[in-house]
Amino acid sequence: MGFLTGYESDIMLDAHCDAIGVVGEPFATDEHYDFVEKNASLRVGKLLEVFAKHRLTAPPRESYALNRKLSGAFLSCNKLKCSIPCKPLFDTVYQYRTGEDIGK
Repeated sequence: MGFLTGYESDIMLDAHCDAIGVVGEPFATDEHYDFVEKNASLRVGKLLEVFAKHRLTAPPRESYALNRKLSGAFLSCNKLKCSIPCKPLFDTVYQYRTGEDIGK
C-alpha cells in the first residue's frame, strides 16, 4: 500500500503492527469499547514518535484524509467519554453496503 519500503527496521515494523492493532481494537469485539479506558489515541500517539524517527518514506497522500478522520473520531469519542459497541455497528453498515453477513 506504499507505507513501507521493505527496508524498515524491526522497531518500525513492530510500531506499524501495534498501530494497526490499536486502531482495530474497537472492531474486534461485540462488547462496548470504552474509549477513555482504552485510551487508544494516547497509545497511537506514542507510536507516532517511532514513525517520525524511523520512517524511510512518507505515507501515501491518499492516507492522510483517512488518518485525520480516524484520529478525529477516536479523539472525539475519548473527549465525549464514549463506550460504544463498534463491531456490531460496523457489521451492520458492512452488511447493508455489501449484502454479506460477516462474522455470523
